[in-house]
Amino acid sequence: MSQRLTPEQLRRQADAPSLGFASTADLEPGAGRLGQMRAEQALDFAMDMRFEGYNLYALGAPQIGIREFVHARLAPRARGHDVPEDCCYLHNFADPSNPRVAMLPAGMGRRFKHDVAQFVAGVRATLPAALASDEFRQATAELHQQLQQRQMADTTELQREAEKLGLTMLPTPNGFAFAPVVDGKVMEQEQFAALDEAERTRLGEAIEQMSQRLMERLRDYPRFHEELVRKQTELTRETAGRVLKSLVARLRSRYQTYPAAIRFIVEAETNLLDNTERIVALERGEMGAAGVPPAAAAAAADQFFLQYQVNLIVDNADLDGAPVVYESNPSLDNLVGKLEHRFEYGTPVTDFNMIRGGALHRANGGYLLLDADRVLQKPFAWESLKRAIADRTVRVESVSQLLNMAYSVSLDPEPVPLALKVVLMGDRHIYQLLRAYDSDFDNLFKIVADFDDYVPWDDVHQREYAVMLAGVVKASAIRHLSAGAVASALEHSSRLVEDRRRLSARVKDMEDILREADQLAANDGADTIDDRHVDDVILRRAYRVDRIRELVHESITRGITLVDTSGSKVGQINGLSVVQIGKLTFGQPSRITATSRLGRGELIDIEREAKLGGKIHSKAVMIVANFIGARYAREHPLSLHASLVFEQSYGGIEGDSASIAEVCALISSIIDRPLRQDLAVTGSMDQHGAAQAIGGANEKIEGFFDVCRVQGLTGTQGVLIPQGNLDNLMLRQDVVDAVTEGRFHVYAMRTVDDAMATLFAAPGAPDVDPAEVNRAVSDRVLELHETYLALTRGSRDAP
Repeated sequence: MSQRLTPEQLRRQADAPSLGFASTADLEPGAGRLGQMRAEQALDFAMDMRFEGYNLYALGAPQIGIREFVHARLAPRARGHDVPEDCCYLHNFADPSNPRVAMLPAGMGRRFKHDVAQFVAGVRATLPAALASDEFRQATAELHQQLQQRQMADTTELQREAEKLGLTMLPTPNGFAFAPVVDGKVMEQEQFAALDEAERTRLGEAIEQMSQRLMERLRDYPRFHEELVRKQTELTRETAGRVLKSLVARLRSRYQTYPAAIRFIVEAETNLLDNTERIVALERGEMGAAGVPPAAAAAAADQFFLQYQVNLIVDNADLDGAPVVYESNPSLDNLVGKLEHRFEYGTPVTDFNMIRGGALHRANGGYLLLDADRVLQKPFAWESLKRAIADRTVRVESVSQLLNMAYSVSLDPEPVPLALKVVLMGDRHIYQLLRAYDSDFDNLFKIVADFDDYVPWDDVHQREYAVMLAGVVKASAIRHLSAGAVASALEHSSRLVEDRRRLSARVKDMEDILREADQLAANDGADTIDDRHVDDVILRRAYRVDRIRELVHESITRGITLVDTSGSKVGQINGLSVVQIGKLTFGQPSRITATSRLGRGELIDIEREAKLGGKIHSKAVMIVANFIGARYAREHPLSLHASLVFEQSYGGIEGDSASIAEVCALISSIIDRPLRQDLAVTGSMDQHGAAQAIGGANEKIEGFFDVCRVQGLTGTQGVLIPQGNLDNLMLRQDVVDAVTEGRFHVYAMRTVDDAMATLFAAPGAPDVDPAEVNRAVSDRVLELHETYLALTRGSRDAP
């Protein structure tokens, strides 16, 4: 016989006075965690492991608040670790396309960047000034004067030699020339012609001799000039060297214990020394074509000196311990960093100063939190993340490089050594897919933290839940909750998991409810959130998405969709299903009908024949067919043709929760005995007739109750559910009140026989004996078989 349930069995009530506090103001706010001991142990173990591959996949629904949980768990651990090093990129003077990495102690990167910038500023100001000083000018003038004196001495000597030969040296547009003289004056042409042949010959030979002597001296002049230039360069370099040595001394002394930094300083000093003249020209605006605007000249100088700057991509100076980084947009650029570009004459170019760090750089030495679905949605992000974890280095890559598209001047920065723990957060479906289709996944994420969707509803967790709510109050800056409000929250949390012995661990759902309840309390001018505010929020949330449910129930009420809630009928029963559309979930009564006649043991599932039945539903109908045959036709064939259908169903049917209802409808049709229409049935069954628990018990009961209430409660209406669903019952308070008042009933059944005992009785009458029903079915099935035999014998005897 079915068991009529008491109001206490339909909803677990949280006792506000027994909670031990008047409001959450009496509680110390918690960190928002609820239970999750299994996940805590997995998280701690993964973070403690020093070997490669022990990264973590945090497994669970987002509403649990996994990210907040993980962050809160890692934050104290991170504060106990040393602050990781700063990361800088520096110009590689030997190979500019391969910038070098410099790792410096936390805070040192910022100081190094500042000191180098000060050094460069000092070079730009001091070096041109030193090369424009009076001392340098005087030294330069002395070099030029030495050359001039050499030239003058050579000229004087040649002049004396020429005079001895009766010649003088004259300047001409093409250099110097020698001519004969007489009485101290250059000999005229007529005078030269009047000389005898011997004298003319002598003078000609003398001119030839002196011209040769002049050519010999002139051949040495380029060498003298080169020597002048060399000495000038040496002077410039010596002067610049003294300036740079003075300026760089501070850098050398401060960073001599950091190899990457001191290497850059030495190379920068050498490069500056080699480019001294260019630096002076740039600072004086002498580079480029004439007429270049001062602003353009200054920009050219600034661009040149960028190679001596420090690109600090990770600055950990303000950290207190290791970093805990959550990247909400884990694209390739945001993970491994990127190379920015600027356009020069229409061509994109870049340099080491345009390298930008990513989440892997910022989390280096600490912890990186990522959402699995977001990483997988971003092109190339997942593969780059795996490569960084496996190689223990992070390399700045771009999509164009990965696709081998060299459309711009690019760089190949030196990879950064990587040491961090990655926490990947996602649901179970993604976890299973990654394990199945990515061979690298298990090697890189060896630990899984499986977050529970619920915790036991006992005194310990009830207290933890209240403390968690106090934490929500503090974090959201909302009004405190009264003990009654906490009790309502506990009841609703239990309803969310459809288990009166458990509470939902999906704290995000409750956070939203409390924030909305705070608004209602504000509208009322209340100082605290009370139970009526929490209950009102729950009703309002349901009402906001309830339009479709109202339309469905209105269709039943108006007689468009035929569902009887009173009387009795043969071969017809009220089944219950759950409809889910977005956030809306509600129970919907469905009329199930059965027909039967003489046949050959066929049970037609009309839903399956019409291709509207799912696999589980088809399996359930097969169980029904075999149950009928095994119970009522063990000694002879089942000479029966029957059919089952969900009436006015125009969509797919799935699930096995209508099995018991289908058996009862089929039996009613076989024995031509009516079933109560004021009752609805939900429950699965096995081949032996045992009732099995189903899902959505609360919504199904409430769905039939809503239809009955609109059509008018008679006091006999109710729902039959499996005994195994008793722990799932957390019905709405209005349903519990109706049961308390005797206007509605909920029954629990263990077997199909329990259902038959109640359904075949008259409304309001005691249950019938199921053995009587079973005998009637057996007799009718045997009668059909005998009729079938008689008909088949008659057909064989006919002439």
